[in-house]
Amino acid sequence: MTIDFKCSAKIVELFHEGTCLIESPRNRKLQLSGNDILPKLNGTKVEDIPNDISFYIDDLQNIYPSLSAISLDNSEEGITIIMMTSHINLAAWIRPFSFDEYISKMGSLIDEIILPIEKYYKHDSVKLINHTILGLKFQIKSGDLVDTISSHLKNISDAQREAERLLYKQNLPSHMCLVRDINFVEGERCRLEEDLTVEFKEVKGGNPVNSIQSLADEYVLAFFNSEGGSVFWGVNDDGIVASLKLTSKMKDEIRKAINNKINVIEPPIDPTQIGVFFYEVPNTDNGYVLEVRVPRSDSERLYFNSSGETWVRLNGCKKKLQGSALQDYIIKRHQKTRADSR
Repeated sequence: MTIDFKCSAKIVELFHEGTCLIESPRNRKLQLSGNDILPKLNGTKVEDIPNDISFYIDDLQNIYPSLSAISLDNSEEGITIIMMTSHINLAAWIRPFSFDEYISKMGSLIDEIILPIEKYYKHDSVKLINHTILGLKFQIKSGDLVDTISSHLKNISDAQREAERLLYKQNLPSHMCLVRDINFVEGERCRLEEDLTVEFKEVKGGNPVNSIQSLADEYVLAFFNSEGGSVFWGVNDDGIVASLKLTSKMKDEIRKAINNKINVIEPPIDPTQIGVFFYEVPNTDNGYVLEVRVPRSDSERLYFNSSGETWVRLNGCKKKLQGSALQDYIIKRHQKTRADSR
């Protein structure tokens, strides 16, 4: 059942199934809770809303988790909707493109949007000082209000995914964009072999995210300090596929964990140089092989993790360097670089 509007010169009242939901001065924007009002707005037509009645609807998380609020400003031309996203943490923005590039690309992909996409930074909580909310504006003149909101929200979500895909493809080095043409079959030997540039790593236990996180910087440093290469998690030492059982959330956690490890390497390296690829293993329950692909460093210097530790690849194995072994390696590396440059 729809919302009924009863208006006098000074007062507006909203009724649902004969019950008054809210009474407000006619010239004031109605402040409403999404949990309470949105289910009752089902079936309400835009053209049936008095043209001087406007809303601000918050408390949307149970209905639209990706939105923090919706502002609806009505006029004779129709309703202007501003859909406000949930908080976006700019301090955790780890991508090979800027946040402004992302907003611009997203805006170009959304039908009927009124540009520009606005950024809001004012927050009451100190914890949200590095966060922003995006406001995406549309105008509608007729149709079911809730259906239109849901349709625009789907367009926004689709545009967000497509913007990231396009920008990653545009900004990543070509060797980091290329997924290998490999068919991994559970329990069978893969066609790769371990060598100076390929390492297999089986993950045992029920928490693959922690297992990968604990070793990611060691393998990244070992390859980066040497000739480059890839570590494949989900393949045992014999080359037999023993896939990782991963949900979408776990894959996101792994990406974030690897980025976090990369971001504390000293001297700093460009995180876009490191490729992270998930290969789906057919006929398994969410089985994947994870490849972390690392180029070789063009520098003669060594790179270290946040604890001052470092690794290299020697004889096809990851080796930690410390003490006199570290000094000897640095000297030999420097001598080799000078000899190669002659």
